[in-house]
Amino acid sequence: MKRRFFYPMLFIAVITASPLHAQDGIGTAVLDELVVTATLSETPLDRIPAAVEVIGKEEIAEMGASTLQQVLTEAQGVVLEVASGRMSTAGLRGLGSSRTLVLIDGMRLPTGFQDKADMGEIPVSFIERIEIVRGPVSALYGSEAIGGVINVITRKPSDKPLAWFGAQYGESRNGEAAGTLFDGGVSGREGRLGYVLTGSFSDKERFDFDQEDWKTDGDDKKIGAGAAMFTWDFGDGTDLAAGVTYADVDRYGVRPKRQTEHDWRNRSGRFTGMVSLRTVLAPESVLFFRASRSEYDWGVTLTPLENTMLPTPAHALLESEIHDVDQVTDQYEARWTGKLLNSHKLTAGIEYRTEERQEDGVSSEIDNLGLFLQDEVSVTGRLRAILGLRFDDHSGFGSVYSPRIGVTCQLTDYLRLRGAYAEGFRAPSAFELYSGSPYTVQRILVPNPDLDPETSRTWEVGADIEHGALRVNLTAFRNDIDDMIAEVFTGRYEGTRPAIPVNEMRNIAETMTRGIEVSLGLDLGCGFFLSDELSLLDGENRDTGEELLYIPDVSNVLKLSYGSHDIGFSGNVRLVTTGSQYTGGEEKNGSYSLVNVFASQSLTTGARLFAGVDNLFDRMAGEGYGNVYGPGSSGMFVYGGVRLNL
Repeated sequence: MKRRFFYPMLFIAVITASPLHAQDGIGTAVLDELVVTATLSETPLDRIPAAVEVIGKEEIAEMGASTLQQVLTEAQGVVLEVASGRMSTAGLRGLGSSRTLVLIDGMRLPTGFQDKADMGEIPVSFIERIEIVRGPVSALYGSEAIGGVINVITRKPSDKPLAWFGAQYGESRNGEAAGTLFDGGVSGREGRLGYVLTGSFSDKERFDFDQEDWKTDGDDKKIGAGAAMFTWDFGDGTDLAAGVTYADVDRYGVRPKRQTEHDWRNRSGRFTGMVSLRTVLAPESVLFFRASRSEYDWGVTLTPLENTMLPTPAHALLESEIHDVDQVTDQYEARWTGKLLNSHKLTAGIEYRTEERQEDGVSSEIDNLGLFLQDEVSVTGRLRAILGLRFDDHSGFGSVYSPRIGVTCQLTDYLRLRGAYAEGFRAPSAFELYSGSPYTVQRILVPNPDLDPETSRTWEVGADIEHGALRVNLTAFRNDIDDMIAEVFTGRYEGTRPAIPVNEMRNIAETMTRGIEVSLGLDLGCGFFLSDELSLLDGENRDTGEELLYIPDVSNVLKLSYGSHDIGFSGNVRLVTTGSQYTGGEEKNGSYSLVNVFASQSLTTGARLFAGVDNLFDRMAGEGYGNVYGPGSSGMFVYGGVRLNL
């Protein structure tokens, strides 16, 4: 394995984060922001011994993004991977999407084909903010939270009546990939009733730069989505909430299969509904109950196009090929948060979850009971610790404990140190155990019913500096995973030309990932702000010494932004870099960088025009990067629109 970059870059990162770079007289503060994902209760960032990123709706708007996938391309530590069906999945710290838990308002997002959650199916219209916790959180969330958690938090009822509407249009430099986006909503309160209703529709046309490869480079894609939440304040510290989110996605394109062009159609529907009750028992003592159901239906149909058939065996001239997935997840949870002896903030909870899944006729059911306890301890005014332990009883794989300990120390007014150790686990999915993928263009994947669960150990240390206008966050981490579930090449199927690789799901005895994350923010004055988010990653199969797939050796987002309330103008320039990585076998994709620009201008207090260019220099990125339907695949993309607040 190539290690030559790691230790020199560690030295550079440590020097970058040292107090010698702090400057006097200029200031910005972010550590007093409250987040909920890392501890399950509102907690200031400066009390959390973990690397946390918060992306608000204003920042999302200034990306010109329409889906969660586009937002995550510029999030630190997030690695996007392309999956079958041109899904784009998100993993944290090089641990893959199966080890990253994706939530909507704290509820698990059901997975689709091949047990993947497609980030391109989730519109941004109902998102209030996104909280990303990098590092294991299995002590709170159980399985799949080894790499971290991405929590999409939807809009909540506003105190004052609000209404908004937005429209956007864009297309690539070649006139392809034309897309329209409309979204709107209302929010407010009437007496004790709070409400928020949002809806959106987007339509993006296909693009095809290579007319001879039997496939469209990008497919026609339509997304209709909506969300609603209603709350009732009983007036005695008790609140009732009920909400739903929904997205319907249609995609059309062309795919090659068995030496024949096929019309490819994919449709999916995602629904989540919940009801919750929150009651304040005493000052700083809160009970919370929630019941939720998430449903996901996914299907694809491949129909041969007869007029494009090449000479081929008769068995290939069959009727349409159909794949489908149905998954239903029910979750019931209760937790209490309260103070004990003034120095302890306790969170205790119970969670029961059932999952029913059917994929291409293969059915599976699991249930999981989880119990957890967390203690946020104020040892002194400057020293705090978080101790957590979760017990899970999984119907298929028995019982497991997941501990976590984290410590933060405010060493000086400008410097905070933190460290953490955690253990986690991941149970094999039904796809890995039973379904597999009998035939795709890329490979045959054989399931393995004898898989064991994964277990992980993570060490993490970090430092946070705020001095004047300068903010620097540094994190170094290492993940050791035993029995990692991965695809292992076993040979080639000779029944096709060219022969297709055959992989089998197997446990790898020992694997490791490690990295350095550096985040920097600097207020330059006069409305200008500079930020940079750098991640260095390294991963190894310790059985063979080979590098792991889908781990870019470097990723970086450099952003220069400007805003002026006096003239109502704001804008930014973003340089997004993704390093080289292995995407299969011995194939290694090279690094690439994209330049994105955005500008907006207020016309009145309630109207704003905006425009932007993604991939300004028309750089093309390979499919292996998971940049599906993004500017790296469609080339330079120019867009503009209007936003109205009524």
